[in-house]
Amino acid sequence: MIKKIIATAVAATVLLASYSSVFASSKKFDSIIRESVVPQNKKESLSIDKDIIDETVTNYADYSVITFKTISGQNLSVSVSGSSMNFDLPSGVTANLVFLTIYGNTILETDTATSMSVDLTGQLAVNTMYYLSMTYVENGYETWNSDIIFTLTPEQTVTFVESPIYDFNVERCSEWWTDATSLEECLQPQNDVECDNPEVIARAQEITTGCNSDYEKVFAIYQYILTEVAYDYAQTEDYYYVYQDDVLTLLRREIAICEGMGNMFTALCRAVGVPACVSFGIGGSFSDFLDPNMITDESPNHAWAAVCLDGSWYSVDPTWDDYNSYYGDTVQYDTPTYNWYLQPLETFSFTHKICDADTTHGIESSGSCGPNATYSIDRAGTVTISGSGEVIMPYGVNGFSRVVFAEGSNITSIGESAFIDCDIITSVVLPDTVTMIDSQAFFTCEDLEYVIIPDSVIQIGDYAFDLCDELAYVYIPDSVSSMGDYAFDDCPRLIISVPSNLTGFNEGYYVPCLEITVRS
Repeated sequence: MIKKIIATAVAATVLLASYSSVFASSKKFDSIIRESVVPQNKKESLSIDKDIIDETVTNYADYSVITFKTISGQNLSVSVSGSSMNFDLPSGVTANLVFLTIYGNTILETDTATSMSVDLTGQLAVNTMYYLSMTYVENGYETWNSDIIFTLTPEQTVTFVESPIYDFNVERCSEWWTDATSLEECLQPQNDVECDNPEVIARAQEITTGCNSDYEKVFAIYQYILTEVAYDYAQTEDYYYVYQDDVLTLLRREIAICEGMGNMFTALCRAVGVPACVSFGIGGSFSDFLDPNMITDESPNHAWAAVCLDGSWYSVDPTWDDYNSYYGDTVQYDTPTYNWYLQPLETFSFTHKICDADTTHGIESSGSCGPNATYSIDRAGTVTISGSGEVIMPYGVNGFSRVVFAEGSNITSIGESAFIDCDIITSVVLPDTVTMIDSQAFFTCEDLEYVIIPDSVIQIGDYAFDLCDELAYVYIPDSVSSMGDYAFDDCPRLIISVPSNLTGFNEGYYVPCLEITVRS
């Protein structure tokens, strides 16, 4: 769905400044490698321009408790009340607590192996941001979190500060349903998440041998990725090849970028009966997320995953915890961290904007999708489009797998970016009233295998089906007189039949179609 880190050649990590912008002519996209989205070491400083609460960006949080899950599944809670911050530690967990100014100056530091309260009376200035650097250890594994931001109100009460995109993330995560039907859907195979493949199942069972709970299984899978899989820096710099992000290939190579690591985690969890899904969005530092523009930005540059344990969903980011690297020759292994494992949304929202939770069920909604067109999405994942003229689905509305055009409709144009990132659509049959498929109409619809283009269509725009890497066959009718640049680029499996007037349509393609038939 909003996908996908958007890949050069489907895999290289890329950030598009705007889907509607004109792409650079020298290279189709600008690659952004992982370092650009990895947060800085905030144990020293958060490195922001100001520490005063700006109500146009940050607000007092409407929650007073943040609950972390330890590796074993125990609850570790941090809460505020009056002038104190309180810590409820489970058995077997020790913690180092450092209270700092935003600029990294230590206010106080303490270690504890039991629950405790810290009185901050006289330590804080009103409406000035501070943060807690908390490192806790369980069973020898250390987890560090410094995204616990707090302040003092004019009433002299300690309160948490909410990420500017926290409410956005809460809304996007509302599709993480926990009813039996939805959780069963999050156990099923998807494109690049082949949890039903015998080899994937065997590997998942091998990894989780001896595990007695879902928490143990999930941690074993996460640990496998961090210790055995390397981040593929070579792939991020390659514009001319399509790299497979399917889990079977990645398990054999044990080299991947962020989307691949999210796919691996999700498939391996599903293969042993634990619901999980891939997430796509924006990764950044704390200071990045204080930028007001971040509130409206939905240009993804990163991928991670989410897992459901005991009826609750938690985010994990194996890429940011994995320090193994591959630059095209050998793998360099390094010690992993566990800082992005089973993260609560309250802290995760300071470094991750969840643009797409990538679940497969239909997100029931309805509304306008053009000047004279409307849409309705049902629970089964079918979007029904009615009306006339141009269709452009609202940006971010992509929780559907099947497109139906209502009988009697007179849709004439599939507008610019109309179905961009609707990546669980597998096939589309356009009605014979359509004359125009505009630029980026089906851009990065990664599950799209077949599209039926009627002989009423005259024009296909730039990038119309770019990065639809599952497309298998397309017949371009004789009626089409114009096909834009890169219309079917990065479609490596595609067999396409075109009329003779479109000879050379693929000039300059970065990743060519599998086979092109030119009809006389």
